[in-house]
Amino acid sequence: MKLYLSSQGFGNHLDRLKDMVGDDKRVLFVDNAKDYYSTEDRAAHVAEKKLEFEEAGFDFYELDLRNYFRSPDNLKQIVNAAHFIFVFGGNTFILRRAFAYSGFDSILTNALKTNDLVYAGSSAGSIIMTNTLRGSEHGDDPYMVPEGYSEEITWDGLGLVYPQIVPHYQSDWFGEAADAMVDYYQQNGMKYETLKDGEVYIVDGEYEGKLS
Repeated sequence: MKLYLSSQGFGNHLDRLKDMVGDDKRVLFVDNAKDYYSTEDRAAHVAEKKLEFEEAGFDFYELDLRNYFRSPDNLKQIVNAAHFIFVFGGNTFILRRAFAYSGFDSILTNALKTNDLVYAGSSAGSIIMTNTLRGSEHGDDPYMVPEGYSEEITWDGLGLVYPQIVPHYQSDWFGEAADAMVDYYQQNGMKYETLKDGEVYIVDGEYEGKLS
């Protein structure tokens, strides 16, 4: 399994990510954690990231999970044909809903275990790979419900990495929320890994660990 879990964007190890991806630089970009944005602002964010990925040498294609709500069979074909998926940050609970509504959670998990697929996540896209979203409510509003979503909250993550990921640790804008997440994990005896912006947590075959 190949996971590249970042606190912010590509982090400090873009060359390592490129090595993991290899020659096929096509990327499916998932921005559904930003579905609380207005239509215009969300489109502008995707356009900004498209430019960023193309400047880094990737061929960029957006995968909007909203197009596959209640039609997982179509999504399964796309994911099974993919080599590299990048899931960006935003609201972790909205992202988890999008994973569930589209069936992306089970499709992605199976693909990572059976296919030569590289998964990269940033912030919420990293947190969602852990066992639970509990603790993340200190940084994200679990009750934020964009159009097309319902109010139920899914607290389970995908469970593909053991430590809970705490992004944006000691950052100016998210530091207090990150500290609250750490306090929650400590109080509940849970293993966690803090990531400062730039740091990444990698699973690459037999290697697993944090790169500063």
